[in-house]
Amino acid sequence: MRTPSLRRRVVLWAVAVLALLLLVVGVGVDLALGAVLRAEQRQRLESVAGLATELTGLSDQSLADRLTMPGITARITYSSGADAVTGVPQAPPARPGGRPPGPPAARQADADVVVTERDGGLVATQALRPGTTLELRADSGQMDAALVRFRWIMAVASVVAIALAAVVLPLALRRAMRPLDALTEAARGTAGGDRGRRLAPQDPGTDLGRAAAQFDAMLEELEGAERRAADAADRLARFLSDASHELRTPLAGVSAGAERLIREPLDADERDRVTVSIVREARRAGRLVEDLLLVSRLGELQVRTAPQPLAPLLREAADRSAQRRPSPAVEVLGGDALVAVDRERLDQVLANLVGNAAQAGAQHVRLRLLDRGRDAEVRVSDDGPGVPAALREAVFERLVRLERARPAATGGAGLGLPIARGLVEAHGGSLTCVDPDDGDLPGAVLRLVLPRIDAAPERAPAGSGSDRAAVSEAGGMLQRP
Repeated sequence: MRTPSLRRRVVLWAVAVLALLLLVVGVGVDLALGAVLRAEQRQRLESVAGLATELTGLSDQSLADRLTMPGITARITYSSGADAVTGVPQAPPARPGGRPPGPPAARQADADVVVTERDGGLVATQALRPGTTLELRADSGQMDAALVRFRWIMAVASVVAIALAAVVLPLALRRAMRPLDALTEAARGTAGGDRGRRLAPQDPGTDLGRAAAQFDAMLEELEGAERRAADAADRLARFLSDASHELRTPLAGVSAGAERLIREPLDADERDRVTVSIVREARRAGRLVEDLLLVSRLGELQVRTAPQPLAPLLREAADRSAQRRPSPAVEVLGGDALVAVDRERLDQVLANLVGNAAQAGAQHVRLRLLDRGRDAEVRVSDDGPGVPAALREAVFERLVRLERARPAATGGAGLGLPIARGLVEAHGGSLTCVDPDDGDLPGAVLRLVLPRIDAAPERAPAGSGSDRAAVSEAGGMLQRP
């Protein structure tokens, strides 16, 4: 990109345009002035020729002398070949008061006066009598001299005007371009790390005002991008730190158990306990690694959806929870809705939500399916300690546990809810932490919303089989009243 001096370019262009305008004006005025002088000269010739008809009783020589005056020469020619008579300028008679007589007054020329251009000057001819012709020749020297003087004046005035413009324009441009200098200074400060400076244009509608407004908007966006990048870097640093910490615990358990098996003589029962501990910690580390990989791919995760009734999926989640752990008891309430979901991924979401309640110490979990028109809503509530309102969004961040003092072995790694939200959003739904509502348990409430693909089936009367509850009790038995 070529970057010549803007001031120099503006000055050069302004001087060039001024010189061109002066040239055009000078040529136009010169042509107009020449035309006016020539018209006045023609009118004067016609007036003098008309005067010849009024001077009677004079000889040809006297007539020629009377008609010869400054700028006009009278000459009488004869068709017989006799010598022509040329007038001699006469001193004008003095007028009373000492003032010389003025030029003849303009009058309507006679019809037989013919004015032509000959040898670069105007010549008026008029027949005095048969065989005798009066010629009046205008001297163009005065007119040419006047035009030359005018051209010199225009040339000198143009040079002076151009010189003044070349001197004054840079000074005016320096003042006019102060906003651009301020923009340049702000850009230099921004490059040096000063992100807080703003131009705040008074009139954003002007050219420089629009540029300044866009510059301020760019700085705002730049600051926002820097903040987002810094936040992302902080989150990544915390994520890596927490991930390494979470992985260190099970790996340390595996390492300690393996060293004990190698170095200590253990009886069969103790060896079995150590082996089971090693397997448990290894599985825990494997699950953590799988969760970390899944979290890293949530933004690009593709789900294979198919129409599924939602109520059976909720009941199956309750069944699996009863088989895995005796507590908490899980009940399913509500009707049914047809949704387009990836069955395996939705099972994972429900397992994470129920497992999150179990890790929080809940004894009872309720899955309540509600009809929300175009959406199906599942409210997952428990009787645990709940989530403070100020932390309801933080629980969906990676590796966040509300109770830091609780060991990861019982409290989890803080990846269940972020994974659940990511999987729900991949289905076009949402997962949020909300206040308890009528019908919810008093602890934490997670609101899962999925788009429906058809109208909800008609609800049966109260007490019929459509309002079912699945409850897994401590013994793992599934009951449906």
